[in-house]
Amino acid sequence: MSFPILSAIIFVPLVGGIITATLPRRVAWPVALGIGLIDLALIAAVGAQFGRIGGYQFAEHAPWIPSLGLEYSLGVDGISLFLAILTALLAVIAIASSRGEVPNGQRGGLYFGLMLLLAGGIQGVFLTTNVFLFYVFWEVMLVPAYLLIGTFGGPRRAYAAIKFVIYTAIGSLLMLAGVIGLGAVATASVGHFTLDLPTLVHHVPAGAQGWLFLAFFAAFAVKAPLFPFHSWLPDAYTEAPTPVTVLLAGAMSKTGAYGFIRFCLPLFPNAVRDAAPIIETLAVIGILYCAVQALVQPDFKRLLAYSSISHMGVILLGIFALNAQGLDGAVLQMINHGITTGALFLIAGIIAERTQTRSIRELGGLATRLPMQVLVFCVAALSSLGLPGLNSFAGEFLALLGAFQANVVFGVLGTLVVIPAAWYLLRFFQGVMEGPSPSLSDDGGTTRPRTAVARDLNASDLAVLVPLLALMVLLGFFPGPLPDRIEPSVTTSVLVGQHPAPTTAPLITTHK
Repeated sequence: MSFPILSAIIFVPLVGGIITATLPRRVAWPVALGIGLIDLALIAAVGAQFGRIGGYQFAEHAPWIPSLGLEYSLGVDGISLFLAILTALLAVIAIASSRGEVPNGQRGGLYFGLMLLLAGGIQGVFLTTNVFLFYVFWEVMLVPAYLLIGTFGGPRRAYAAIKFVIYTAIGSLLMLAGVIGLGAVATASVGHFTLDLPTLVHHVPAGAQGWLFLAFFAAFAVKAPLFPFHSWLPDAYTEAPTPVTVLLAGAMSKTGAYGFIRFCLPLFPNAVRDAAPIIETLAVIGILYCAVQALVQPDFKRLLAYSSISHMGVILLGIFALNAQGLDGAVLQMINHGITTGALFLIAGIIAERTQTRSIRELGGLATRLPMQVLVFCVAALSSLGLPGLNSFAGEFLALLGAFQANVVFGVLGTLVVIPAAWYLLRFFQGVMEGPSPSLSDDGGTTRPRTAVARDLNASDLAVLVPLLALMVLLGFFPGPLPDRIEPSVTTSVLVGQHPAPTTAPLITTHK
């Protein structure tokens, strides 16, 4: 029997997180970092051996609860591979950047243990091919996220954590009802109870697709986050410690969009085609509304939270274009968005920690003293804007190209995101780095209590930021290897559900 490497990728951080939670803070950090690096090495090994073919590779199957017909099944394809790599990378970076003081007390072991549990839960979501097992990992992922926000977050952490739980719990309960209903439908259609994803494709009757789709939609729309189910996110991202926000924004937010791609599109194609215009309308509203919200935020961490929602709208627009270009671009942009938004939140956290403020109005003039930080910040901001030559350009271009092919109006409206995005990111950059540094003294003096003590990036800061910046440049100039592996999985695992049976008609479908 071959080594169950996918199980190891999931359970190394899960088991390691439980162990790390019992350790004192001084020991917990290096142990957690070592576990994260092992997990990254495992998924990198999978990536190195991954073939350019559609379908699942490194598949694992075993009986789980035979009396209920439930199986333990894992697999990785071109869609899930890079998301799993991204999760492992961001987990290492988030843990590495938490070397300093653990927020709100000395429970360092618990903090790092919960970070590993969160990463393990996200990996499980990306690597399972069984619908019920997906639901289990979905719930595993939410518990440490709630505890990290509620225990180690900022002054309004209790409010943010409760809001997060209310939104996610309602969506999760509806998805559980959908999972049970899907099993009942499978029993009648397949002839036996199964929740194996590949088996269920083409076996969900058209009459049942509508309400099953709505049950899964409730959970995925909250996580995506699709307007108007997004309002938990600015509070959660703002109050969570910065390394936790990196994992939430860079990896966990992708689980909702991934759920749409992995489950809704192949299992409920009729319902998806009917709902696509409505979802694209909501995505466009979210793109523009949240971009405008970002423009008026005085807190730059909250600004980045709204920016993240706006850019996720572009991903959703590409998904529900229901063509290969849009889906390839959406998956590619999920990866690029995780890299870029992770870097931006890290930079914001460094600025806030060293100036003791997140208010743009209270900062300015840092460029003259922090040349390295200016360079890093500028590259990350330009990446978020989709500048050609940096990573976000290819993903956004493909996603919007797919949207144009499906519906010109949605494509044009989605493209308008670049206007407010340039405005709020330049406002953030110039407000913090350029111009005079404001004085807080009441006597008209020149004292600059916040910005005068700011320090430039040190070796520890560069160790966590340089890998992300290198990926921005590398994937900007050489994005090809990712779409080459993503596209076969899109056509064989996702768009295959758009036709009820093998046909000579084009596999790619669009809607007007």
